[in-house]
Amino acid sequence: MTHPQELDTPPPFDPGAARAAREVMALTPERVAATLASYGVNVLPKHVRAWEDSSVAPTEDELVALARTLAVPVAQLMGPTAATLHALRLRAGLTRAQAGKSVGMSEATWTRMEQTNRWRADERRTEALVRVLGGLSHRQLVEVSGAADELAELLARGVSDGRWQAHLSAVTEVLGVRRRRVAQALEGFGAEFPPAGAKPDDAPAPLPDGAVDRFWHHLGDPPADPFAPGPWRRPPGRR
Repeated sequence: MTHPQELDTPPPFDPGAARAAREVMALTPERVAATLASYGVNVLPKHVRAWEDSSVAPTEDELVALARTLAVPVAQLMGPTAATLHALRLRAGLTRAQAGKSVGMSEATWTRMEQTNRWRADERRTEALVRVLGGLSHRQLVEVSGAADELAELLARGVSDGRWQAHLSAVTEVLGVRRRRVAQALEGFGAEFPPAGAKPDDAPAPLPDGAVDRFWHHLGDPPADPFAPGPWRRPPGRR
């Protein structure tokens, strides 16, 4: 059994969404606090106000209880979030133990992966992950495998030096997608973001806003392919 104090980082939380949901229910912070207690969460009305003014973020247990109190999905109180194992599990309404059981692993194993946001498993478990988290996109699968920064760095290098053929193999490995499809996506992406003319050894400049989104658009925003040889198939100790 894991100990929450050792694990919990504040989950994604949208204070405005929480306030709006409370107002729709015509509940005062005092009433919210009283109802939270029925779900085993003991807070004062000032804590409810602090969540809504962004002074304090609720814990995972508090967020789940708040969603129940306000009769809304947990996802509605999270706002737009990055694709992490933690955020996607919460959106799916699962505890760590439930998520681990759903993909055929222990709670401890799931927790280690969630803490590092590095999914590592075989095809069967990865297929289960895609299913229990609500049908992931391939982009989300790459991101929960901890490879988002690696992909962004490769794209930034390509934009800087224009040597897309030199980066093709590395990008293909990160995505686990057919090489020809990746080459076509890089061609379209490279046309949209012309090279800056940097030398190969120069540090790449940061990507323009929205550039990663555009790359996935050129790739076709495919659904997750758990059987692809992506970063989720790497040995646990490898980045």
